[in-house]
Amino acid sequence: MSWIGTALSLFGAVSSYNASQDAAKQMRIAGEKNAQLAELETEERIRRSRYQYNQEQGQRVVSYAKAGVDIGSGSSLAVMAEAATVADREMSFAAEQGKRTAAARRAGASAQADSMSSQGNSLLISNVGKVGNDNNWWGIGQ
Repeated sequence: MSWIGTALSLFGAVSSYNASQDAAKQMRIAGEKNAQLAELETEERIRRSRYQYNQEQGQRVVSYAKAGVDIGSGSSLAVMAEAATVADREMSFAAEQGKRTAAARRAGASAQADSMSSQGNSLLISNVGKVGNDNNWWGIGQ
């Protein structure tokens, strides 16, 4: 192989390696952005859930007042306390689900990025080895 062919082959191998490393970096960035999006979606879901709970509690108070029920009495207070407990559980579940979704997105993107990087490393080694064999750099063959 001519020195020009050898140089072009090496340049191509290094270019492929650099492209794979850039792709891996972009994959990590995309994974982080997806994770941040999951966190924002979770915050919004919790905010809406809290708003809905507050609206429903307000409606209960108004309904009880219209019906002449003492909201400080045992049964009405128990209903409102139970509603608060259910709302807290739902918001806690949403927060935990959001954390896990974000973590899974980060981990998935990281695994894909590692795979891309590894493929780039393997391709570089393979291509340099091929150029070396073609040019008898190792003292074997030809």
